[in-house]
Amino acid sequence: MSASRQQPGLCEDSGTACLVNQVRSPRGPKKGHLKALRNRIATLESIINCDQGNLGPNEVLDGNEKYNSDETAQIVSPPQDYIPNITKTECHDIRYSIDASAITSPTTPITPPNNESLDMMEADLVHPVAPMLHQGRYFSWSQRFTKPASYICLQFAMWALAAASSAHLQYMRESLYTRARSGIEALDRDIESSSAACLQAAQAWLLLTHYEFRYMSYRRAWLTAGRAFRIIQLARLHEIDRLNDVSMNMAHPEAWAEAEEKRRTYWLAYCLDRFLNISNEWPLSLHEEALCIYLPVSESDFQHSRPVIMDSLYDEIETSGQKMLPPFAETIVLITLCWHSVAFQRAAHGGKTSPSDGDTWKRHTRLYQMVQQRLMLVSLPPSSPELHDPMRLFTNMLANAAVIWFYNIMEALQVETGDEIILVPLYSAYEIVGLAKPLTRSSFFKAHAFSPMLLYLSAKFLKAHTDQLSTCLSASEDNQQKLEDLRKALRILQGGNNLAMSYLELLDSDAESLHKLCNLSNIQGCTMSEVTGQPESPFFLDIMNLF
Repeated sequence: MSASRQQPGLCEDSGTACLVNQVRSPRGPKKGHLKALRNRIATLESIINCDQGNLGPNEVLDGNEKYNSDETAQIVSPPQDYIPNITKTECHDIRYSIDASAITSPTTPITPPNNESLDMMEADLVHPVAPMLHQGRYFSWSQRFTKPASYICLQFAMWALAAASSAHLQYMRESLYTRARSGIEALDRDIESSSAACLQAAQAWLLLTHYEFRYMSYRRAWLTAGRAFRIIQLARLHEIDRLNDVSMNMAHPEAWAEAEEKRRTYWLAYCLDRFLNISNEWPLSLHEEALCIYLPVSESDFQHSRPVIMDSLYDEIETSGQKMLPPFAETIVLITLCWHSVAFQRAAHGGKTSPSDGDTWKRHTRLYQMVQQRLMLVSLPPSSPELHDPMRLFTNMLANAAVIWFYNIMEALQVETGDEIILVPLYSAYEIVGLAKPLTRSSFFKAHAFSPMLLYLSAKFLKAHTDQLSTCLSASEDNQQKLEDLRKALRILQGGNNLAMSYLELLDSDAESLHKLCNLSNIQGCTMSEVTGQPESPFFLDIMNLF
């Protein structure tokens, strides 16, 4: 024992040698935690300032200029000097070097990279809108110095989307996206490599699709999604629960979590396929007829690796409205019901059926009732704290939008309905207006990529039925104010979503201009700027094909 430390009285009286451990455990938060907290605080402050009108959209996106102190300048960055090499086996490990000078900011110095911050941001910003990765498994392999090429591509795609979802890391997103895209394309060129068609490659393509929808063109994102769909089909994820021993997985949480991650990857692609094609009635890539896969479990069960078995999609639709599902599973059921209505409309336009066909029309009516039953299950008031969950909020909006979708189809097919029937989609449109407020109060980066589509659907319905609604509504209902609320929401979302920008331009166009825009290909020498008097958006002509 040190001479400077007095021996305790009990040890001295008993004649026992006293051994004192002089080594102290490190105190305070673990390495990198403070930096991550500073990054989150900077993001939150920039969002609050934007909401209060202190910052414009451009200033929010360039948050690094505002937070340029010595402390907040210590922004961590991922490895920047890596381009994956193609190998013939998934098990081959690839080392990558770290070069902090590869990414620079005009105003902010970069410290030696520490990717822990971006990985933590994935849990907060990316996962809520792309809920396919098991965070424990991701953090486990992401910290390894060596990893397979497909894993590195996935990590760069995750970093790109995380940076794109942060106000003060916007300057990094393009470089990270380029690295992810070049790496996954290099894998794709070696079609015989198992890395080119593995789960991580499919996940990387899906994340890049979400990035491209937000910041690039619709066509590019649509083609990128197709790459993910083909890999998923090649991996036969649609029948994972026929190929795997489900009872064996239930007894082993780690194996169950791996299988659930595959399910979620498939379902994310399944929903994306339908959102991409529903407005224009394009053919699907991932069909539901051959499915042998359970619906995804709740986020809590998934992230804590608690084995649970859900119903199949078919069983859930047949018993629709009897129980509430987790938000992700609810989204799957709702978009499937919407697509069934589109299939009915397509058959009617093709002359294969008609509204006068009793059995077919009963089926469509039954689907409409299912949607309304599910809406009653998931409905929450706009002030509910549960709506802080981006997927829960999107599910609520989608349930209301589904009601409008079904009504629009009945109207397009000239089905005779009573005057009071319009009150049902009207209520749903007003609910979406109310849900737009919590959508824009949180960070617009957290909003689901297809939220603008639902806002536009509601606004289009209110705009198209202004005259009809004026005869059945009290004077206290202000349609113009609600339309303005939807426009405001789209204006806020356009800071991080090109879809919102395009839908806002569509909404602001009057009927005559919209008619001209839909026929631009037939107008010689006529541009969108000449028709609307507004600057032309590079994303606009892509979105015109949707409606």
